[in-house]
Amino acid sequence: PPDAVRTEELINYFKFDYPQPDGELPFSITTDLSACPWNQQNKLLLIGLQGKELDLRDLPPNNLVFLIDVSGSMQDADKLPLLKTAFKMLVNNLREQDRVAIVVYAGAAGLVLPTTSGKQKAIILAALDNLEAGGCTAGGPGMKQAYEEAKKNFDKNANNRVIWATDGDFNVGPSSDAEMTRLVEERRDQGIFLTMLGFGEGNLKDSRMEQIADKGNGNYY
Repeated sequence: PPDAVRTEELINYFKFDYPQPDGELPFSITTDLSACPWNQQNKLLLIGLQGKELDLRDLPPNNLVFLIDVSGSMQDADKLPLLKTAFKMLVNNLREQDRVAIVVYAGAAGLVLPTTSGKQKAIILAALDNLEAGGCTAGGPGMKQAYEEAKKNFDKNANNRVIWATDGDFNVGPSSDAEMTRLVEERRDQGIFLTMLGFGEGNLKDSRMEQIADKGNGNYY
């Protein structure tokens, strides 16, 4: 459907290969002016900004909470199995100073891994391996518990973030959009941000997840 195509996703699909900024400048600027193919009266001006790429070793520590939907709707191969593969890739890039906790939810929410150092990869990977899909979806309580875990281990010098992975189908529990949005905004103001990851096809509540991520100073994929 036309509404499913976002302009920013179309533009961001391409690699523009803009040059890295020189010296202490935070970004480089590239411009290009050309005739407009569909209206000769007009010109098209491209302005490209390239931020400085940082060495991953120099990034501040991460205080992450994986909030993972393990409800019955997540059984498809492109949902929980793909999710586990993706999170394992992330875990293998963690450093000793990074920390991860895992909260899951289906009929109820629960902490399956308390905050653990990135050095203990085997423990984190085992917790991911043990996840199985089943039950209905109580997204609201899961989100609250994930934020509590992030707040408990808050570090003002770290990247404090909840990474929520779901197909977006919150159908049980206090899950009104207004209530979720208020919580996300409160935690954002306290320095805990939100990344939303949407998995699967069909019943994906796409616009809802993007809206929640925007309120949390976060990003949505």
